[in-house]
Amino acid sequence: MAEHANCDLIRRLYAARARDDREGVRAILHDDVRWHDPYPPPHGGDLVGAEAVIGGVIERAGELTGGSTRLELRDVIASETHALALVDWSATLRGERMSGTEGAVYRIADGRVVEAWFFPEDPATSDAFFEGGIDG
Repeated sequence: MAEHANCDLIRRLYAARARDDREGVRAILHDDVRWHDPYPPPHGGDLVGAEAVIGGVIERAGELTGGSTRLELRDVIASETHALALVDWSATLRGERMSGTEGAVYRIADGRVVEAWFFPEDPATSDAFFEGGIDG
């Protein structure tokens, strides 16, 4: 049985992020994407628009972690309208390294991500790690 096209879409999203291909990410996100990132500011929150996601999540997280953030897509399942991804991540901030797993739910329409929600396995620990950014 062939993998659902929306699984491939999410695999391409994580591959583009892994190679820091912002144009590749932009092509997958709807222009008015709604992105619900639970991590504390300055790189989390509810964002609207592909440019806000790229600037507020990808670029800002890269700045905060000195480019150390790694996302590894462990698995993805999909339907016509949604994809669910299980993602392992790691980052170094203020000399400390943390890793974890999160679930990501993507709403998809016309071959693009239109909304996304993220659910870390241990929100309190990841919030404490990221809170305050570089200055802590």
